[in-house]
Amino acid sequence: MEMTIKQLAVQLGVSKTTISKIISALGLQGKLKRSGNKYLLSDMQIEMVKSQIESQKTQTANKKMQTVSENVGLEVPKTQTESEKTQIQVQKSQTTNQELQTEYQNLQFQDQKMQLENQKSLIEVLQKQLALLNEQLGIKDGQIRAYQEQIRILTDSLHDATAALSAEQALHAGTIQRQLVEQSSKEDVSPEEQTQPKQKQSFLSRIFEKRSK
Repeated sequence: MEMTIKQLAVQLGVSKTTISKIISALGLQGKLKRSGNKYLLSDMQIEMVKSQIESQKTQTANKKMQTVSENVGLEVPKTQTESEKTQIQVQKSQTTNQELQTEYQNLQFQDQKMQLENQKSLIEVLQKQLALLNEQLGIKDGQIRAYQEQIRILTDSLHDATAALSAEQALHAGTIQRQLVEQSSKEDVSPEEQTQPKQKQSFLSRIFEKRSK
């Protein structure tokens, strides 16, 4: 369960300043989670702080006992035994603190490893998408070339059809012009010239008829 510095200080019966100093001593100040203007400690970070506080309390108690022993000038075996126990507890607390720090570092390493694996997977996905896009672009390029070839063929066909139509129109215009010339030539002949053969034929017909009689 995450806790703020103030909440942890209240739970342990110490000041916020004490908690802040311990966080700084453990090198956790840059690793705390931030929520608004407050910093949150994870379960592992809370245990590390608690272990450090217990270690400091044990060291303080040990120093007090040594001071009392020096002031009294007596060496009480029981006191020495308590002092040894206290030192053992301090060592255990320090060992526990180191273990917690090591575990915390391992968790950070695992988190970084997982992030790298996720990034690697993302890169692989992006590479596959890029390869697919390149393949699609290649297909599009082929389709564009095919369209361009069809356009070229249609353009050539249209050009040939236009040339053939122009030739046919020219031929038709020449035919019409020739017909107009012939018609004009006929119109230039006088009515007498047009009827002369008929008159000659009529004259010969009359002569032939007279001989027959």
